[in-house]
Amino acid sequence: MRLTPADLAAVEDIMAPADAALAAAYPGDSGARQPVHTVYVPADRVAPGLAAAYGRVARAALAEHAPDPAALASIVGADPARVAEAWPLLLAKLDAEPVEDLRIDLEDGYRGHPAAAEDEHAVAAVGALAGGDAPPYWGVRFKSFEATTRARGLRTLDLVLGTALECGPLPAGFRLTLPKVTSVEQVRALVETCGRLETAYGLDAGRLGFEVQVETPQVILGPDGTATVARLVHVAEGRCTGLHFGTYDYSAALGIAAGQQAMDHPVADHAKHVMLLAAAE
Repeated sequence: MRLTPADLAAVEDIMAPADAALAAAYPGDSGARQPVHTVYVPADRVAPGLAAAYGRVARAALAEHAPDPAALASIVGADPARVAEAWPLLLAKLDAEPVEDLRIDLEDGYRGHPAAAEDEHAVAAVGALAGGDAPPYWGVRFKSFEATTRARGLRTLDLVLGTALECGPLPAGFRLTLPKVTSVEQVRALVETCGRLETAYGLDAGRLGFEVQVETPQVILGPDGTATVARLVHVAEGRCTGLHFGTYDYSAALGIAAGQQAMDHPVADHAKHVMLLAAAE
């Protein structure tokens, strides 16, 4: 052996900054629960009992089309024994928690309402959920930070947060959704907004998290040839809870005809692979 502790120390001096940067930029899976689906509901349709109603409709669909494990196994092409094992868990899930994540939609799914009505619908929808009838994860998709809708989106965000806090402590699963992102600056602006709202409402720093909706070509491939979405994750300063792909807006922006727009279209696969790489670890 010729390497001494001093030699090892020299290598460690070189690697220490890189090790620290890697740990900071790629902390790994947090281990937190991740919902398997998100239900978007226009704000004017959110009412008490909404999630339970979804469960009843699902149970009715099972009763009509797959009333027993064998029927369900035949329809989905699964092992009957495995379906029989999961059957009681499926029914219990539909009874207790048919919706894991719900988003009050004040963007694409909510259109044609005057400003005053939008305020009322946002407040009423939050009240219906924050009052104790909410799934484990819920939140709001406000209007985008594009120039024409930015002020409206910020107003809605403020109203929603204030209303939720009037009903009690902010739930652990409370989430925000930033749609139609076209630039890194929009995510930076939401980080700034979250910090200011936390100060204004007396919340702990870093309490507000958000998901970024990826539905524009600029987010997948920027004008400099880099994957913009990777930068979005890192400028979020730990607040980004997920990336949400908008299949149809993205496909339309690439000129894909409406009849060909689908989640398994090659352009959608490409975008989701880039997102996966951007968010890995």
